[in-house]
Amino acid sequence: MDNAAPSQVRVGTALLGLALVTGLALRLAPILLADFPLNDGGLFVTMARDIRNAGFGLPEFSTYNTGEVPFAYPPLGLYVLALVPGDPISTERWLPLVWSMLAIPGAYLLARELIDERRAGLTALIFAAMPVTWAIEGAGVTRALAFALLLWTLWRVAALLKTPGVRDALVAGILGGAAILTHPAVGPAGLASAALLFVFAPSRRGFAAIAGAGLLAAAVVAPWLTMTWLRYGPESLIAAASSHQTENALGRLLTFGPSWIGTLDFILPLALLGVAMVAHRRQWLLPAWVLLMMIVPGGEGRYAAVAWAMLAATGAALVWDAVATQAALKVAAVIGFAWLFFASLGAGYNTFGAIPAGVREAMVSAGRQVPTTTRFAVVSDSGALEHSVLDWFPTLSGQVSVGTFMGLEWTTSEQWDAAVALSHRIQQGEIPASADYVFTIEGGSATWAPAR
Repeated sequence: MDNAAPSQVRVGTALLGLALVTGLALRLAPILLADFPLNDGGLFVTMARDIRNAGFGLPEFSTYNTGEVPFAYPPLGLYVLALVPGDPISTERWLPLVWSMLAIPGAYLLARELIDERRAGLTALIFAAMPVTWAIEGAGVTRALAFALLLWTLWRVAALLKTPGVRDALVAGILGGAAILTHPAVGPAGLASAALLFVFAPSRRGFAAIAGAGLLAAAVVAPWLTMTWLRYGPESLIAAASSHQTENALGRLLTFGPSWIGTLDFILPLALLGVAMVAHRRQWLLPAWVLLMMIVPGGEGRYAAVAWAMLAATGAALVWDAVATQAALKVAAVIGFAWLFFASLGAGYNTFGAIPAGVREAMVSAGRQVPTTTRFAVVSDSGALEHSVLDWFPTLSGQVSVGTFMGLEWTTSEQWDAAVALSHRIQQGEIPASADYVFTIEGGSATWAPAR
């Protein structure tokens, strides 16, 4: 965004302020309804405790569950969690919110480099409301921080391609390296996005600048990669890269829309209008970015959100300009904002939730009443709770959950696949012979009994 009119700057800044207030309100709603971290995060709590117990060194393996999870996970977010004083479980309630809020100005600044000031403000508002961007679950201590760092990195990359300079290259390289050191999924999405930005603004100086930033990012990441390679071999990195396959992008998009709002998705119609507008202007960056994120592993959901938001902002700006009078514009803005806010509020309520207190207490109680390393098969009648209870059971009970596969993506592909298959069989009622007890969750209540 170059030489924006003062009125556009005022509008963009006001919209950013509204985005921050709206984003905070929407994210706080599910957090305040729970007294425990939302969704998952048990693995990271245990790993943060392991780091503390190791005197802030990096242990070879985590004590989580069977003790087989290698400390190959990018450690930056885990170290931040470990460094915050107090119980990491309590920290996981609020720290993801902090990182999630940092992503909103990141989206605004990136959009301001690529489109105009007014649409950048609209991008920030739409982005803030999209539940797919929130990452306020307990495990958001890594996911949300990595996402925010990625957006700030791409902002500096976009600026670097306009006016190449050493300072911006240094900032982009450090931020990019920090993002990868926080969550591995940002690597492919970030590299593909930076390459796409270069394709649409090519220059020799720009290439040299982003190449330098990339080398610096690689240098930041190199110590972790080297340690992981030496400790666990290349198999650990290969297994982690191949364990989480990208879901059917088109099927998920048609079912839920790009924002997770669902059938009331407010983003998709505006984004399609935005696609029509940029196609008419032969401005292909944003549609290409969305398509690229559908192809890149792990990119289609959260990492595509900023491109969706910019397309939707383009559609919203078109509606804004088409409204004939100031009074009609105010009515349209109120209706549009109300729809966006309440649809997002409902989607966030359905997306983010904590394990019921009674179930958590039963996990702790079961763990205290049996010998150490007792093996449980955890079965839930709720698909919404299944992932969360499998993740949290080893942390809260201190015992082994034979169906928990979290963290095993960093072992081998065979071990990961076997663990996931075993977990699915357990949820179907096939209790393995290795289980000593069955921990059953039905109707939001938990019981446990010997397996045979």
